[in-house]
Amino acid sequence: MTSRSNASLVAAALLSCASCASAARVLYPVNADALKVRPGDYEIDPAHSTVIFAVNHFGFSTYYGRFTEISGRLALDADNPERSETAVRVAAASIDTPSDALDEKLRGGEMFDAASWPDILFESRRVTLTGARAADLDGVLTIKGVSRPITLHAAFIGSGVSPLTNDRRAGFSATATLSRRAFGLTQWDGFVGDEVELIIAAEFAAR
Repeated sequence: MTSRSNASLVAAALLSCASCASAARVLYPVNADALKVRPGDYEIDPAHSTVIFAVNHFGFSTYYGRFTEISGRLALDADNPERSETAVRVAAASIDTPSDALDEKLRGGEMFDAASWPDILFESRRVTLTGARAADLDGVLTIKGVSRPITLHAAFIGSGVSPLTNDRRAGFSATATLSRRAFGLTQWDGFVGDEVELIIAAEFAAR
């Protein structure tokens, strides 16, 4: 297949996705106002949430991976968003990269040591509004028993009643940067960058 044909297929797919998104917005209401999110207790829907990480690889490229098992809760106070709280658990053994061999090494004792430290934990300590749909979540991240302060830059995506499950939903994304050395993750130091970029996508369902 020619590159022009590939480009046409990609363009068609993007247009199709855009049409689907537009249709979805028409078929059921989605709230985009962060101040109108229904307050209460929410749980992460693991089927629609993920944690993606990126590191510099040998100075040649950016290498991506993800964690596939994520759980957590959100106590949402829409009237006083600064009082909202969240706690997230990520299963260290759920790390997933394009290489099965690398996954095993990452789960092993020289890196995450998932057998001894199965959970990666984040707990918020303070919420600071930074925009109409944005906030900074200052909290504590714990990896391999090492706890360090971290700030998640969060953005509200939307909320409403799911047409599939008929329950209330609220979606957020967040980004952060951390030093892997700070958590004792020093394997391949000098070949793989110390700075790790995190991208978190979380869909919460009302309890």
